[in-house]
Amino acid sequence: MRTKSYVALLTIALLLAAAPAYAAQPENPQSAEKGTDAQSRSSSHEGWKSGHDHHHHGNPPSAAQIEEHRLAKLRYMAKYFGISTEGKTADQLKNELKAAKVKDKDKWEAFKAEHQAKRLEHLKRVAAEHGISTEGKSADQLLDELRKQRRAEEKKQTIPEQKSKVKES
Repeated sequence: MRTKSYVALLTIALLLAAAPAYAAQPENPQSAEKGTDAQSRSSSHEGWKSGHDHHHHGNPPSAAQIEEHRLAKLRYMAKYFGISTEGKTADQLKNELKAAKVKDKDKWEAFKAEHQAKRLEHLKRVAAEHGISTEGKSADQLLDELRKQRRAEEKKQTIPEQKSKVKES
């Protein structure tokens, strides 16, 4: 059991160590096409979240997927602040963004407000799809209600499983 955990942790550590080195390498033509696709998604009105797939429910994302998502967010933010992303690692972008936040506080506040508004609209849309009233509710309130509804649905699903186990014994 410990050996499996050790191997899993070692694999994750190696993937995380390789990701910055991979990001610094020049792109080949095939990956450049993928990059332009990602850039077109990130430039859409939804921002970097529009390209995010929610297929990891039940299966947690891999370390490589987490790193890729982090880098996409950093590139989106860098583009907003007019920072070039060519050949830069995630840590380099992060440091340049920190400097940009300090240098232009008003732009940073506008960026945060824009994304809070987008988050609220997204939560309203999802809540409406689930039959939850959205009038006058904050993002936190909507998120709490969505979580409560999900827990209730999960509980309903586990109760029939428990009853069938009782019948079998």
